[in-house]
Amino acid sequence: MKMFAVTTLILCAASLTALAASIDGTWISEKEVGDADGKTYAHKSILTLKDTGGVLTGTVVQTSAAPWMRELNGRSIEISDGKVNGEKVSFKLKIENQKGERISVYEGTVDGDQLKGTLKFRGIGITQPFDA
Repeated sequence: MKMFAVTTLILCAASLTALAASIDGTWISEKEVGDADGKTYAHKSILTLKDTGGVLTGTVVQTSAAPWMRELNGRSIEISDGKVNGEKVSFKLKIENQKGERISVYEGTVDGDQLKGTLKFRGIGITQPFDA
């Protein structure tokens, strides 16, 4: 009887692990962004992420016709300080251009095939939601 209970417990735990949402893969976030010219532009971020024992690695590629994106358009940027804790994820994106360095901080949760959270732009005081 004890063996049956232990086997059942192991199978249940394995099933829950298999059902847990995974961050591994490619996530696409699409939104509209503004510019000083008063126009809005389509903006796409492609996040390719991998969890290895709680350490999140990957890249982000952003594309947009917005004038302020010219230098960064299509460039693959490595994430840093990536962490996974259950459904919670966080990472930083260090963006360098002619104006200097800016760090964006992503914090969110994975729920099935959805990645949602906040994106904080350090140095300019902007926080906005993101989803992929």
